[in-house]
Amino acid sequence: MQIRGKQIKPLWLAAGGAVLIALVVVLVVWAGVPAVGQSFSIGYVDMQKALDGHPRRASSEKALQEFFQAKQREFQSRSKTLTAVQRQELDRQLQQQFVEKREELLSGLDKDIRTAVEKVAKDRGVSIVLDRGVVLYGGTDLTEPVIAQLTGR
Repeated sequence: MQIRGKQIKPLWLAAGGAVLIALVVVLVVWAGVPAVGQSFSIGYVDMQKALDGHPRRASSEKALQEFFQAKQREFQSRSKTLTAVQRQELDRQLQQQFVEKREELLSGLDKDIRTAVEKVAKDRGVSIVLDRGVVLYGGTDLTEPVIAQLTGR
């Protein structure tokens, strides 16, 4: 067989394949992921409900609302002397700032939720956790324990 114009012996290909397979097996065992034939359990979390139950959600939403109102006031005061094209550009800039602020506030909550999901899953021996929206049947609902983890209950 030739690779990049060089002749490679089948023995080397087989050895390389064996090393690759061994590496994958080591990574799977090291990471604690169940291999074929081992049992694993599946849980799910209603991420929207977990977000609603996050203790900092209300304050994050309030901060975002205040930021939005401040940007509206800024637009109204600055746009008085601008042309239509300049107003569009200002509007685009302020919307981008709002999107960035929203991402900043919500990403912290999301990180907290994911950390709580990981802890609850490990404590309960759950191997895989999915969002409730993708589960049609079965699995263990971890939503309430995740909310309890977030709120310190």
